[in-house]
Amino acid sequence: MMLSALLLTLAVAQAPHQEPAPSAAPPVVEMTATPAEEHSPAAEAPSHAAAPANEGHAAATAAEGHAAAAEGEGHGGASAVLMHHVTDQAGYHPLGLPFSVPSKHLFFLIVAMLLVILAARLALSSYKDGAPSGVGSVVETLVVYVRDEIAIKNIGHDGAKFTPLLLSFFFFILFAALFGLLPFSATATGNLSVTMALAGISFVAQMYAGISKYGVVGHFKNLVPHGLPAPILIVMIPIEVMSMFTKPFALMIRLFANMLAGHMMITALLMLVPLCAAISQTLGVVMIPISLGMALFIMCLEILVAFIQAYVFTLFSAIFIGMYAHPAH
Repeated sequence: MMLSALLLTLAVAQAPHQEPAPSAAPPVVEMTATPAEEHSPAAEAPSHAAAPANEGHAAATAAEGHAAAAEGEGHGGASAVLMHHVTDQAGYHPLGLPFSVPSKHLFFLIVAMLLVILAARLALSSYKDGAPSGVGSVVETLVVYVRDEIAIKNIGHDGAKFTPLLLSFFFFILFAALFGLLPFSATATGNLSVTMALAGISFVAQMYAGISKYGVVGHFKNLVPHGLPAPILIVMIPIEVMSMFTKPFALMIRLFANMLAGHMMITALLMLVPLCAAISQTLGVVMIPISLGMALFIMCLEILVAFIQAYVFTLFSAIFIGMYAHPAH
């Protein structure tokens, strides 16, 4: 993304500044008057009144044309280049290849999945004499951390059963976020449909944790504390049922908003260059290092955010699963 942004800003800065062309004078309409009309005051009055009106209309039309041209050449083109990281695209041709996929985010979702599988295979093949090396050491460190610090600590002795699912969440979200920072790519988890699917899988795991252990009736009875008076149950039961759906909803919105917000911030910072260049070419050149410096700082934060969001989604999924597997009440 920074490579494409740098190319864009350099192109904007080197583009010659075009002064708006003066508006053409309104055409003069010659009118043939009869001798009787030449000396008529009533005939002269409309002509004097129509001249300023025609001039004002022509000036307004010319101003609208220049504004539309400036918007199409500057702001619209720059935003079209920068917003490809945020918006989805139907009928996407990856890297200009002749074939197309239904959606750009779907393509990079598949790429992130393949990268996770490739990293797992490389980690397994790096084991020699029972000890990993290279990529295997990094992957094993993350796997052990998710298993011991997230799954077992929040789910208990049932944590080992849910560790593969939590590892899938962690590595997919991490790879999708990091891959989205590369030039001409996209972040699959910046799509609400993708985060909804991840939250839906987490919701199914939460329900499975309670139903598999207590049965359907016992699981729903555990949603509310035992021994409450009947009037309180009228209020508590709808609240607890609603909380079943607010948990995955929070997972969905949190991941989507954090992935989208980072790209939108970078886009807003990089858009300062074409916006300032539209005012003055010198101002646009001065804004290039400032805009790129701030965008680079946000990019570094985005790398940290990728790890944090993968950790947070995995942690909250484990907490919610543990709440249904071991209800406190």
